Amino acid sequence: MTKPTVLLDLDNTIFDVEALFGYTDKLLDVNYGRGAGQEFQKILKEVRQERGYVDWKELGMRFAKARNSSDYASVLGFFFEARFSDYLRPHAQEFVEFLSKNTNLVIFSKGDELFQRKKIKSLGLDKRAGEVIILKSKIDILGNLKQKYRGELIVIDDSPQVIGEAKKIGATTVWIKYGRHVAGYDTLGADLETTDLLEAEEYLKKRLRK
Repeated sequence: MTKPTVLLDLDNTIFDVEALFGYTDKLLDVNYGRGAGQEFQKILKEVRQERGYVDWKELGMRFAKARNSSDYASVLGFFFEARFSDYLRPHAQEFVEFLSKNTNLVIFSKGDELFQRKKIKSLGLDKRAGEVIILKSKIDILGNLKQKYRGELIVIDDSPQVIGEAKKIGATTVWIKYGRHVAGYDTLGADLETTDLLEAEEYLKKRLRK
């Protein structure tokens, strides 16, 4: 029997990227002066809105310029050298382990290639997944992935746009209602909508037994 393929998102699905930003904001204030963290968040939102994802080099260069510095690499060091395991969401490790054993697990991440791959490797996700896909945009490729993988396709993500597109192609959808994307949405009509990874695991266990 063909195992279902799971496209598992990273940020705010199993990894609390907002908690990471909150911690590093404090470090920026200490190292670059009061208000540095707040200024960094402002620039972060600008870059994300312009590029559609966080371009870390561009973000670092803009922040360094705003703080009258040419050393953008040291700014990025606060993020790239963080202990990523401290920012896994509750029960994320058990959830990934379950998916690794029972499905064809694909890490399906949006963002800057260098930073996302650093997180994925540091967390050991590359060893638990059969494949890692990192993109600037997920929407356009979902239809191709539906055709690529045999059997059921399950999409687990925090993004309403990704869940909406996954529904259109007939994928099973699990919306993780956590983080900045949740604002303004009560329900998406996903097969499961939850903040709890344990609940997501139980749902998938029952589905796999059918």
